[in-house]
Amino acid sequence: MQVLLVLASKPGEVFTREEIRQVVWRDVFVGDDVLMRAVSEIRRAFEDNPQSPHTIQTVPKVGYRLIAPVAGPEEAIAVTTDPAIVPAAVSAAPMPLVPEVIAPNPVRELSTQAGRRAQRMRLRIGAMFAVSLLVIAGSAVWRKAGHPAASAATFVSRPLTTYPGSQLQPALSPRGDAVAFVWRQGEHQGHHIYVLSLRSGAPVRVTSGEDQEFSPAWSPDGLSLAFIRQSSTGSSVEIMPALGGSERQVYTFAGNSVGEYGGLAWSSDGNRLIFPEQRSAAGPSQLVELALNTHTTRVLTAPPTNWNGDSMPAVSPDGKQLAYARGSEQSTRDIFVMNLPDGTPRQLTTDAHIILGLVWTPDGSNLVFSSNRGGTMGLWRVSPNGGPPERERAGSDGAYWPTVSKRGDLLAYSHGSASWSIASVPLGTHKPLQEIDILTSSEQDSSPSLSPSGNLLAFQSWRSGSQEIWTSGVDGSNPTQLTNQGASAGSPTWSRDGRLIAFDARPGGFAHIYITDVGGANPRTLTSGTFNDIVPSWSADDHWIYFGSNRSGSWQIWRISADGQGAPQQITIGGGMVAKPSPDGRWLYFTKAETPGIWRRSVDGGSEQKIFDGPPAEYPNYWTVSANDVWALSTVNDHSTLARIDASSGQVTEGYRLIHAPAPFSGLTVSASGKQMLFSELLEAKSNLTLVEHFR
Repeated sequence: MQVLLVLASKPGEVFTREEIRQVVWRDVFVGDDVLMRAVSEIRRAFEDNPQSPHTIQTVPKVGYRLIAPVAGPEEAIAVTTDPAIVPAAVSAAPMPLVPEVIAPNPVRELSTQAGRRAQRMRLRIGAMFAVSLLVIAGSAVWRKAGHPAASAATFVSRPLTTYPGSQLQPALSPRGDAVAFVWRQGEHQGHHIYVLSLRSGAPVRVTSGEDQEFSPAWSPDGLSLAFIRQSSTGSSVEIMPALGGSERQVYTFAGNSVGEYGGLAWSSDGNRLIFPEQRSAAGPSQLVELALNTHTTRVLTAPPTNWNGDSMPAVSPDGKQLAYARGSEQSTRDIFVMNLPDGTPRQLTTDAHIILGLVWTPDGSNLVFSSNRGGTMGLWRVSPNGGPPERERAGSDGAYWPTVSKRGDLLAYSHGSASWSIASVPLGTHKPLQEIDILTSSEQDSSPSLSPSGNLLAFQSWRSGSQEIWTSGVDGSNPTQLTNQGASAGSPTWSRDGRLIAFDARPGGFAHIYITDVGGANPRTLTSGTFNDIVPSWSADDHWIYFGSNRSGSWQIWRISADGQGAPQQITIGGGMVAKPSPDGRWLYFTKAETPGIWRRSVDGGSEQKIFDGPPAEYPNYWTVSANDVWALSTVNDHSTLARIDASSGQVTEGYRLIHAPAPFSGLTVSASGKQMLFSELLEAKSNLTLVEHFR
């Protein structure tokens, strides 16, 4: 509403993004994504199309302007308030302009339904404006009566770090006088732990070596730091003096699958550490407690066997409760709390969204966490006794991994931004390959899939506030939202006849396979159950849909009839994550979970054969199969390359070297003609730390 009022104050004039931020978010540090979200909400309310707007026009690289007709507020106030109850302070005050919702084009007649929507919008805007004035007037009367102003919004936010690269996973010291964090200074550099004094000085790296380091955690007395170290050969838990010194390994993980956002927590007495560990290759991540005096461990939690598992442990200030995140996938998590040492877990949230960071308030009355439950990532708080989560006003959009000082009133969090691109290069030419950006945005456009005709593109994107399936022209024109799942829909793939699109989505906390027509109509579910089915692909005759599933207790390739008839059939027994049949219907190519490489076997059965050492394990869907070749992401001398594997001879050649980093997990598509390849890249990713003072 505040953004709308700013634009309406000078209708027809262009406001720069910075001008709008200075007025609406004067004392809060926010990025462009916050403003873009506000404008998107206004457009949604007015049913405004950004491609042919009638309400708000985007001025590229500058800002926005209101192009709808604007009138005074008298009409809006008249239909929503009784003159007898309007305070004198309101009726006498000069009123800013309020936009009136009218038909944008006199030639276009409004239907009865549209007219009712417009009338409801007039009432809504009028009511919001009247309430705003009443609040202002009430505050004025309160101050005149000699009462102090409310202090609910006295917190102050300011940038804590503005360094290049990404500063992640902040951890405020118990006294609130320093912050430890992970800093990755460049694309090809590692994650290392630094400590920054909040009083003075520059950040100091306190760890040594070239291994990856994550999850810094202060001991309760503030004298030590624990962290997780990950190398190509193994992972461990380390402890060191908080200001630098000798590092001591206190635990070695059985495997090497420790995620960078797994988390690490101290017990309140400083005698134990709690962290997630995946104790078997196919099992879930469990929370393990390590006794530092005896170096013995015990398992604290037992998530379902086919789930991703538990992570992000957080011990309450009194040491009596443990909070953590649990999910079937990394993108579908909820918060649980249990009494220590071995209480029964209680589920606090039930919407299965992304969670990145979890911390107790100093008094133990609330848990503050980061989630995309409201669309973009942001901070929320929830009582450990239950109840609906509430948005934390002290955090901006894009906030994640919060930390709170145990003594004091400080909150810190990471605030990230990124630019994503779907790019195209021509194939079958002797000229040097040169990529062209088809789609570029900050909304994670990725997982491109070309239609068989080559004139349409399907992709996944966060443009609507949640990850949905979109389509566009092959040149990126006319992007159109296809699904409205609100639950991380992704991995679109076209049927061979070009009439249908299959994808996966997670509306109930588990990923399953869906089909819709090209216009988004008649969506239907193919799979269900308390396990995950991901990344569909069509057989050469469109009869089957192949997908990866952990329904058997480990990740394998399955298939189901495209008409939904019959039970799913297991195809592999030696592992499988993403499957793609060859266009001639002879071969089934597939990757495996947490294992680099591409395998193939006959569609009719038989033994499997590894044909390529890539893509890397963290990119199991960054490859595709064309008529004569397999294209896959490969890493050569720290550079990301799209390699071409000849399907008949197995010969590997370097096809194209990426200019930017590959987008995580999902990746590339080749036209049926073999003349064009599209792939997704992460153009830029950065994250800085924000500090909130006077946090309550």
